Amino acid sequence: MPSSSWRIAVLACVISGVFAQKVSCSTTAGNFTVALKKSYSPKGVARFLELVDSAFFSDQLLYRVIEGFIVQFGVAADPAVQSKYQDSKFEDEPNKEPFRAGTLSFAGSGPNTRSCHMFVALEPNGVHLGNAPHETTLGHLDKKGIKTFEKVVANHKANAYPDTGSLQTDLVEKGNTAAAQYPKLDKIIQCSRKVNKANKKEEDKKEL
Repeated sequence: MPSSSWRIAVLACVISGVFAQKVSCSTTAGNFTVALKKSYSPKGVARFLELVDSAFFSDQLLYRVIEGFIVQFGVAADPAVQSKYQDSKFEDEPNKEPFRAGTLSFAGSGPNTRSCHMFVALEPNGVHLGNAPHETTLGHLDKKGIKTFEKVVANHKANAYPDTGSLQTDLVEKGNTAAAQYPKLDKIIQCSRKVNKANKKEEDKKEL
């Protein structure tokens, strides 16, 4: 008969695949929570959580804003932090979940180029993504989070900013100072994991 520790380990693995790991982020436009599922993209979710745990997203600009399509981020405020992940690429995974408003995915520039660059899909055009090798659903934002990103778009539009995606190379090299000419770009303040109640119960069992 399997030991109790073995059963707990198996149960923990099942729970981690079924239940979503949630990450909450605060931004200058409001807050958002993303519910991640390892079953969608095991490697992608693992990397995203690694970035969260290392405070990679702190003070990070939402630097590319295209209305009805995407909001892109994933360049650290400090170039020294960015250098740790910029070329730390990992393998693509098949997209198992259709894109919709609020889908979180890694950005990329071809096969196996996911590293730390991210985007959130917006309606109506962003929902048609998910076909490129790097476009794999990690999870989805909550309704409040979708409204937050819609506000990011509204703020960008109110300031009459152009498509600022061309900032990426300079941001990688210089950090947030590269966007000095766009002082009202919204940014992520910080991100952190939310305690999964199901996982918490399993951890409590292990301590007994």
